[in-house]
Amino acid sequence: MKKTIKKPIIDFHTHAFPEKIASRTIELLRDGMMRESGRDCTPASDGTAAGLVSVMDKAGIDISVVMPIVTKPAQTGHINEFAADLTSGSGGRLISFGSVHPSDPDAPEKVDKLAASGFCGIKLHPEFQKTYIDSPECISVLRRAAAGGLAVTVHAGADIGLPPPVHCTPDRILHVLDAVPGLKLIAAHLGGWMMWDDVAEKLCTTPVYFDTAFIADFIDPTRAKDIITAHTAKKVLFGSDCPWEDPAVTVGFIRSLGLSAEDTELILGKNAEKILKLNK
Repeated sequence: MKKTIKKPIIDFHTHAFPEKIASRTIELLRDGMMRESGRDCTPASDGTAAGLVSVMDKAGIDISVVMPIVTKPAQTGHINEFAADLTSGSGGRLISFGSVHPSDPDAPEKVDKLAASGFCGIKLHPEFQKTYIDSPECISVLRRAAAGGLAVTVHAGADIGLPPPVHCTPDRILHVLDAVPGLKLIAAHLGGWMMWDDVAEKLCTTPVYFDTAFIADFIDPTRAKDIITAHTAKKVLFGSDCPWEDPAVTVGFIRSLGLSAEDTELILGKNAEKILKLNK
């Protein structure tokens, strides 16, 4: 009798912070969300790596991809050292991307170093970094990432904790795709948080991947299914944005959409395996 091999469930969008700053970081981010939206986003974990793994265990998540954010160029070294330690010290449970700040004149060279050090991707957050994703400095970083074979996850659309303007819209993502052919780009929050009409009109069928981070409480499930179906499940990744959304909630949301078993399996892990090269 043929043995069934369980495919790993991979959360492609999570966050963890060094223990000494985790509590304060979570508090500051939560305050920003409350101030801008009036919504109290209760975190699912304490923001530490151990807290993330504990939530993963409860939700049945095998691997989480951590997305650090460099908000000031001077942070780059410390943040990427922490990211490397997360990957090497988690027994395979955590895989961390690196990060750079586009306004750092040395950012392209730092991207090269991340690629040479074995990172599989970088995270950019245009809202926190206050840089338009199609600006010349971002394009320089993205071109180096593409040349080095790095995937890039970018916060797309509005941010619940920050005021306008929005620095990464579907239109700007189209500019990036034109400027950087071959870039493996993941537009978080289903292509653009709270900008899903534009996502459906402009980004579906493009080469960009979407993730499902922090959408379960904000988008009508029928709308989410329509976008995923139009874009195809082959280009959608399960992401929770933990600690801001419990991965168990996100998995439940994905399973509730009525997608085929094959498409659900692609979203929950198979697509991520390919990007992370785990099947090799």
